[in-house]
Amino acid sequence: MYFTKFKFAAIFSAVLAIVSCGNSNSKVKSLAEGASGNIVAYENSAVNAIQQALPTLMVLPSDNLMKSSGALTTQTVNGKSVIIRDYNKFFTSNKDNKALVSVIQNAFVQVNYPIQDLEQTLKQLETQEALDMVDGMEKDAKTMLLTVAQPDMIIELDYNSSFDMKKPVNEARIMSYTLNVIDSYTTTVISSTSETGLSGENTSSILSASLAKSAEKMTSEIQNAFSDILTRGRNVTVRIAIGAGCDFSLNDDSIIDEPYADWIVDYIKTHTVKGAYKMQRNTDKELYFVNCRIPLLNEDGTQYGVYDWARDMSRSIRKNLGVKASNKSQGLGEVLITLDGLN
Repeated sequence: MYFTKFKFAAIFSAVLAIVSCGNSNSKVKSLAEGASGNIVAYENSAVNAIQQALPTLMVLPSDNLMKSSGALTTQTVNGKSVIIRDYNKFFTSNKDNKALVSVIQNAFVQVNYPIQDLEQTLKQLETQEALDMVDGMEKDAKTMLLTVAQPDMIIELDYNSSFDMKKPVNEARIMSYTLNVIDSYTTTVISSTSETGLSGENTSSILSASLAKSAEKMTSEIQNAFSDILTRGRNVTVRIAIGAGCDFSLNDDSIIDEPYADWIVDYIKTHTVKGAYKMQRNTDKELYFVNCRIPLLNEDGTQYGVYDWARDMSRSIRKNLGVKASNKSQGLGEVLITLDGLN
């Protein structure tokens, strides 16, 4: 049996009351709830940045759980060991797997956290040309999922369970679990909770009861981390590279009589939060920056993501330097722009 909605919502509302800056409502309302049937008035109303600021979450099984479910294998490709993840097999190998993912998702849905559903994303990949959606780059299933869903944070589940025949039926299921909340862009662990030796009738009811106790700590840590990202910017890497076959150097003068490299460095200085970045490589063919802090919101409170940032930089390169620029970014936290010759 899943959570008792009222009990769980009561725990979460205490945390979100702080996040919503004194909002007297017990739950943070979604933006759509403000429409009240009048879409014109809704579209013309001011954007509520707090409502927009809840991070999007996605529940994924850990590699350890995938392996124990027979859904993770390794293959050798071109002399390298490659991990193969089969998320569909994860769901079909054990009915508890699907149920537990739903338990976690429902917990956060109850307090209006946006959720990217794993099963629905898998269906989306199956009904579209997956490789086209990731710019023709070959990627494993996890990278493809994250590229399509683009969650802010992953809730990674690992668990094991057994059955004790000596105990009453309502206590016979024994379960241990770990939940790690991870920044999708940096793989930094934001929050972690684990329990061992819990007993109950089934794994779903055990996890529900346990999460009801740890919910406040988890949501507090999630919001603190996301508030920091909103304030200081999203931490990403930026790589600018000369495309294959191009015969110019980043240190050559551009059409504005300034080296391409100098213009790029100045752009990153002025388009990161408080100029936060660190140059790691500087060659004739490549500039590579780490710890670049990208803003998440526009001035009006609407969302502004890494893709938007990379697109704007590509446009600015084409406009100001007269160079063809292609956005070939792959991972969520990686910006890759190639310079492919003069316009």
